[in-house]
Amino acid sequence: MNAHDINSNEHILEPLIEKALLDTVVWITSRCKPQEPDYVAALSTKFIKEFFNILVAVFPEYDFSVSGVYCHQKPIVDINLDKKPELGDILFVYVDRKQNGEKILNSLLLQAKISKHPWLKIHQSERHQLELYQRWPEFTYCRAGYLNGEKRNILPKTINDGAQYLLIDNNPLTNGIYAGKGMFPMGCSVPDDILCINDSLSKELINLLKFKSGRTFDSNPYSTEDDWSKMIWDLLRIVAFKYTKRKNARLGSFSRSNEYNHFCTENMSGITLLDEALGNYKDMVDMIDENSGVSVVLVESQFKREQEERELYR
Repeated sequence: MNAHDINSNEHILEPLIEKALLDTVVWITSRCKPQEPDYVAALSTKFIKEFFNILVAVFPEYDFSVSGVYCHQKPIVDINLDKKPELGDILFVYVDRKQNGEKILNSLLLQAKISKHPWLKIHQSERHQLELYQRWPEFTYCRAGYLNGEKRNILPKTINDGAQYLLIDNNPLTNGIYAGKGMFPMGCSVPDDILCINDSLSKELINLLKFKSGRTFDSNPYSTEDDWSKMIWDLLRIVAFKYTKRKNARLGSFSRSNEYNHFCTENMSGITLLDEALGNYKDMVDMIDENSGVSVVLVESQFKREQEERELYR
């Protein structure tokens, strides 16, 4: 999507996404006393259907595909500290597909934390996670299936918009369930000793679609020399193995198991970026450990061909 179309509809889009996020929080709260994994599961299963419907309604000139894969056990990495951090809890990926076949890719990796305030001081016991997102030391994959032992060296060695913290307010008096304009249940923060919300998650997702937030990554996982791009493709590939095994899965009882959901318009019913992530690894599907992976929400869009033709003949 182009930024003009998003900017023109942002006043409609943001409150709709905010309501969908709030509905997601209400939904999961009615089922359990949620912890971080429960909120992540709700985002990657319940929220994506509403998100898809919003995108289709607000942008009728585009085709969309929205996929969600929930993974309970996340990969960890070795950064030569006493404790090994997780890579993240949930990865949002946006794919802007052009009619000429070109793809522009954006990514947002989030580490979720429950907080009663719009700020949170990082506890000493969790500083290994902060070290990863602040300084990006070279790391080695652990608990990541076939990737175990592989190294990645992200540059530059500093914070970036592609890796942030997600603060989740579980208090119904302040997260917007019972009140208030300006209240929201989830917000994003750059990595720091004291996490402070910069934007609501709804705003961050809109900026991801505009490439104003997040971090872009290369479209070819085999030729890229950028280790951020390699890492994102690594995470997508792990999830793609689960997606391949569980294509027809649906969320029944709310359990912390792997789940896959996919919604798309007719012209986007073909392969997704998850299919492309498998690539030359298709024969390894049965060898992959299903118990690891970062949950993923994948949004793909493409300008409708008939709309493009109308624009040409104006």
